[in-house]
Amino acid sequence: MTVILKANGPADLLAMAPPMVGFLPRNSVVLVAFRGKRTCGAMRFDLPASGDRVVHKRIVTTIVGMFCKLPAVDAAVVIVYTDDEFGGGDAIPQADFADVIGRRLQLSGFEVRESICQAADGWASYFDSEVPVGGHPLAQIAESTVARAIADQRGLFPTPATMTDRVPRAEKSQRSRMSKRLAAYQNLVTGLDEQDGNSPPGVFTVLGDIPIFAEGALAWDAAALDAEGALLVFALQGPPVRDLVMLQWAFGLEAGDRLWERDPREGPFDGPDDADLANLMIGIGPRPDPHRIEGALALMLELTSRTEDVNRPPLLCMLAWLNWALGHGTQAGLHLDEALAIAPTYSMAQLLESMMCTGVMPEWAFERAAPPN
Repeated sequence: MTVILKANGPADLLAMAPPMVGFLPRNSVVLVAFRGKRTCGAMRFDLPASGDRVVHKRIVTTIVGMFCKLPAVDAAVVIVYTDDEFGGGDAIPQADFADVIGRRLQLSGFEVRESICQAADGWASYFDSEVPVGGHPLAQIAESTVARAIADQRGLFPTPATMTDRVPRAEKSQRSRMSKRLAAYQNLVTGLDEQDGNSPPGVFTVLGDIPIFAEGALAWDAAALDAEGALLVFALQGPPVRDLVMLQWAFGLEAGDRLWERDPREGPFDGPDDADLANLMIGIGPRPDPHRIEGALALMLELTSRTEDVNRPPLLCMLAWLNWALGHGTQAGLHLDEALAIAPTYSMAQLLESMMCTGVMPEWAFERAAPPN
C-alpha cells in the first residue's frame, strides 16, 4: 500500500525519515530520495568520526556513488543526525560535512531540496540564514503534521526496529530445552560416527529432504516451532545447510533444490555451474522475495533468542545476510558484530564482515521495485 504524506517543512521531513529507515538514527546521515515530487526510499550512513574535510570528501564520494545507483532519482533531502549540540549557540553541528555532501550531490546532477540537522538539543536547516540560538525545539518534530499523521495511521508503516547490541534472550525454560535437545542430537550423531552401517535415528528422517523441511519452517506455528526448532538449529550449524537454507528462504524452493543436488563434499559454491548461486551470496542477481525474507527473519530471531552463545554464530550470520539482502545494512551489522564477539574466527562472519564493512549493498537494492499487482 502506498502511503501519501505531505511534508510542509523541515520538521515534517524529520518526522518522516525514521519510519523510512526503520529506526531513529544516531550519528548518521540519511539521504531521502525523490522521484519527482514523491519520496521513493532512504539510505543511511554513519557519520565520519573525523572532522577532516579530506576525509569527508572521500566518504562522501562513496555515499553519493551509491545514491547514484538508485533508478530515476532526481532529488534528495539530506538529514544529519548527531549527538553534538548547539550548546546555546546558533552554529549548526556538522555543517562542514553537510556542505560537502550537498555540493557533491549537486555536482552529480541531483537537486538538494533541503539539508537539515537534528542534534541532541535542537534542530535547524542548513539552508536557514537565521538559525535561532540553540536551534528549534525537538518537540516541534513530534508535534509536526507528519508525526500526527503517522500516529493516526501507524498500521500503514513498518514497525521501527529495536536496535540492540544482541538478540534478546528467551525465557530460561526455552533456552534450557533448546540446549538439551541440541546436545541430544549431537550425541546421536556421535554415536552414528562410531557405529558405521547403522541407519540414522528416526528423529533425523525429516532432514533427508532439507529444502522441504526448511520450506515448511516458514509456516510453523508456535507448537511446530517448539517441536522442530531445535532440529533446524542443529541442521544450520554449518555449511552447506546454513547457506542452502539462507538462499532458499530468500529466493525460493528451486534455489534450495539446486544447491542441495550438489555433492556436499565439494563445498557450497565451487564449480562453474554454481556461479549464479555464488553471485546471489554477494548480492548479484534477481531481487529476492521480501515477504519470504521477513518471515525467515521472524523465525530466526525467535530461534536465536532460545539458543545459547555457543550455537549462535551461524544463526546470527544468517540474520545478518538476510537483513543485508533487504537493504537493512545497520541491522545486519549489529547481528554480525554479535557473531564476531562470540566467535572472532568464525569464517562466515569474517567473510560477511569483509563484504559489508565497505558499505557494499546488494545490486538488487538499487533496482526499481515492480509495482504491486
